Amino acid sequence: MIHIKAILAYIVLIGVAVLYTLFLEGAGGSYLIIALAAAAVISVAVCLYTKRMLTASIEISADVLNRGESVTVSLVLNKAGVLPSSFIDAELYSSYHFSADSEQRIRTSVFGSGKAYFSASYKAAFFGKGRVGISSVTVTDYLGLVSFRVDLPKTSETVKVYPDIPEVDRREGLARSLTDAAAFDESEETTQSLYAINGTPGYEHRKYEPGDSLKLINWKISAKRGELYVRRLEGASGAEQTFVLDKACSPNKEPLEARAEEQLAVEGMLALMMQFAKTELPAKLAVRFGGGWEIIPSLTPNDVSDIRYRLTEYEFADEGGGRVPQSLEGHAVIFTARFDGAVSAAVAGRDDRAAATPVCAARGENIWLITRDEEDIRFEK
Repeated sequence: MIHIKAILAYIVLIGVAVLYTLFLEGAGGSYLIIALAAAAVISVAVCLYTKRMLTASIEISADVLNRGESVTVSLVLNKAGVLPSSFIDAELYSSYHFSADSEQRIRTSVFGSGKAYFSASYKAAFFGKGRVGISSVTVTDYLGLVSFRVDLPKTSETVKVYPDIPEVDRREGLARSLTDAAAFDESEETTQSLYAINGTPGYEHRKYEPGDSLKLINWKISAKRGELYVRRLEGASGAEQTFVLDKACSPNKEPLEARAEEQLAVEGMLALMMQFAKTELPAKLAVRFGGGWEIIPSLTPNDVSDIRYRLTEYEFADEGGGRVPQSLEGHAVIFTARFDGAVSAAVAGRDDRAAATPVCAARGENIWLITRDEEDIRFEK
């Protein structure tokens, strides 16, 4: 790249030296002209030398992150040879998955043979397969006359960002209505016929955990043991809940806002699935990673974590078909970033179905709005 303004300014400077030679000092002016010309030649020569001797690479502090965590990207400039380098301008970049926490540009030089390091921090803002890397490395001569771009064999690295599994307030809204319905469904009599560990008929129990339904607390046992115990709900297969993730992308025209809506749908789903897993309520996920629907059981917190890892590869698409499995039966919640007629028709008039979405102009008895208050997910009508 040729810097026209710098070259014109340098030509003006040489012109001044010529006038000085002609009208003021002949011999001294001649030396000045020679020095200025030689300086330009040497400056450009050292710049070409630097371009040939310079290599650049990046190092990342982690290749897997939870959303909200930060990764440090280090740019390593490695120069061979003994001569000092020209000015080196380098810039890092990141995909939309990250927001920059620090300056991404640097101007430096390397004296002799050695390395120069520059680090930038990026915070994971969106889940998925993000990329961080080198946007460009250029060398500029000392006089600013020309710049050359350094050829880089590899310029980026992949960083996987897992979606968050936030806490959800189960005391009200969709979370409570679903878990209470599952816990006290018609399968309640079947659950009561289970045998406890000691061989006597009744429920098995575990210690109370924050978020458990108060209806599950066995007050008699809790009073005897001096701490809260809740009934296990193993065997309540008749109340199995199906969570459906709609693959259709958000219709929002702003890319980052659309991505935020899609992310809220996914994390709202994961939050509710985790609550079901912690309360030991049977559930499964219907999701399309490829062309067809895949049914994944989510009976334990580890199952939900495994689903979370797989969702790192998940991408929403601008499509209208296959919004809900044709074989969908029983209790179901459809999580969608695009609430439209297709989703509305799937839940209309169904007491056992609901839809949850970050953006919805039309509200209904079984339509829930997903919001996030700081770290907590909420479902509101």
